[in-house]
Amino acid sequence: MVMHDMQMIYGKILNIDDDLRTLTLDVRRRRMTFYIQRSTFSRYLPYFQKGNMIVATYHTRDTVKHAHRRHTVNDIVRIVKPARRGGHELFSHRALKHQTRAFINGLRHKVFLDLEMAMHPFYRQDDFTQEVIQAAYVLTDERDNIVTSYAAFVQPTKHKKLTKRTLKFLGITQDDVDEGISFEAFYQHFLEVINTYDPAVITWGGNDAIAMAESARINNLPPLGGDARFVNLLNLHKNVFRLQNDLGLLRAYNVYGHTRENQRHDAMEDAMMTMKIFNGFKAYLNDALTLDSEVMPK
Repeated sequence: MVMHDMQMIYGKILNIDDDLRTLTLDVRRRRMTFYIQRSTFSRYLPYFQKGNMIVATYHTRDTVKHAHRRHTVNDIVRIVKPARRGGHELFSHRALKHQTRAFINGLRHKVFLDLEMAMHPFYRQDDFTQEVIQAAYVLTDERDNIVTSYAAFVQPTKHKKLTKRTLKFLGITQDDVDEGISFEAFYQHFLEVINTYDPAVITWGGNDAIAMAESARINNLPPLGGDARFVNLLNLHKNVFRLQNDLGLLRAYNVYGHTRENQRHDAMEDAMMTMKIFNGFKAYLNDALTLDSEVMPK
């Protein structure tokens, strides 16, 4: 099966080279070596065992590196451990989509959270710590109806005067933040939401969870830990669509039929965008929305 400059391959794993990130396969009694990008190699490494059968797509154009001719794997489709009765499926994209759909459909209340952080100066400042300076969320119920929303500027504790870089990037003023609430006030409010609704906290990427934990540490507050169930929607997209690189929030927003040219990096605006991406993703997983395969970048 040929897809432009890509082809489907099916073969038995003969050798795994962790240093070069290559697999050597027996493909119809022909020995072929395939290079795999770092993120993909790490993701599927537990399944890369000698003797396992693998289905993948690869670029048909050869590359030569370290004196070996090889192809580059584009995507892993299926990995099977041979057995006397048909074999044991270790991974398949179809199963991954079904598992993700069950997970997403099982979420009840959801908080779509976005945090904006202070940015370090243009020059290096070793003691600088990024703190939350703007927070927003949208809370939805099990039917994806909006229950409430919240937005606030948050006063930094350690570096009270914002850098020019921060003010320019976020399009805010020092007065906006000075008139905001303390991080502890936001933390207590958010903790009450978690305790009341037990929601999944949906973020685009992992930075929001890290920023929340870091700001809690600076303010001598316990980390939310198990009280908050953070769900990285970006990672779910990377897994389901088998993306090699991160997908920007704005690009993902436009993929699901919305139109926006610029991102203001406003916490409430980004929280709303994250919610709409989630709704589109959920519709896709439940076969209520069809995406053009060329729209989602690899």
